[in-house]
Amino acid sequence: MQKAMELQLNQGGLEDVDETEIEIPMRDGHQNKAIVFKDKRATNSRRPLIVLVYGGGFMAGTIVQLSFVAQPLARLYGATVVSVSYRLSPEHKFPIPPNDVWDNIEWLSRNATSLGADPLAGFVIGGASAGANLAAVAIQKAVKTKLSPPVTGYWSFVPFLLEEEIVPEKYAGFYIARKQNACAPGLDDASIKEAIKNYQFDVKSPDFSPFNDPASFSGLPRTYVQACGLDPVRDDAIIYAKTLADHEVECKLDVYPGVPHGFEGQFTTLKSARQYRIDTLANFGWLLGATPEMQDIENLV
Repeated sequence: MQKAMELQLNQGGLEDVDETEIEIPMRDGHQNKAIVFKDKRATNSRRPLIVLVYGGGFMAGTIVQLSFVAQPLARLYGATVVSVSYRLSPEHKFPIPPNDVWDNIEWLSRNATSLGADPLAGFVIGGASAGANLAAVAIQKAVKTKLSPPVTGYWSFVPFLLEEEIVPEKYAGFYIARKQNACAPGLDDASIKEAIKNYQFDVKSPDFSPFNDPASFSGLPRTYVQACGLDPVRDDAIIYAKTLADHEVECKLDVYPGVPHGFEGQFTTLKSARQYRIDTLANFGWLLGATPEMQDIENLV
């Protein structure tokens, strides 16, 4: 996991995409850092707002980690992209991370105009791995509390959302990846157990998993989910996508066969890594209701 994050951090940036560091206040007075990405060349008068939440097992990660996604999104869609942070375990255990992410999103929804964004032009939240967990929890809270402006889309890459005791009975037979891929590279059973030990979450809490608040599945925004075939949390993503479909939520699912959790950072020369990047950038367009030119996407990839 750490190697994948280091490789992501070393990927080059885009000229003319400004990066500004800000601080966002939390409910207890703590200030969390965030980076705002904006393309200086953008001509649209209304910039959509995209919020990204990095992963790292709730115990590692940094706001620059998803820059390789944030920069091309700012360029392609003229969006204001904000990579937010949260306090990490084991120093800051559950529920501090989900509280921090929610506080970030709530603050950004109120202060978007000061950052040059207009959430009414699109308000998408995305996350990877543990960040996808925190984003999923926040989005269901946004629906439940009627956050205004409303969230209009969710990007979920290799989300950790389930433990065996909260898998919906309907999909219990699909939940096999945790054992099937227990020794996979990138993320294995030992890594998951370490994350659980440090995070110390309440498995039945809606602040841990959206599956603990099933009523809030209805009314969720359109969602794009990505999973990896050789990933212990593969079935978390697949079952999540199936459950969204059950609740008539617009959802797309892509699965990348034979690759592990974090493959896009560890094995960047794989064709599937390039396809992952193309899919991600293109489907943010779907989430935003925009249709970019494929050549523009390929040039950025």
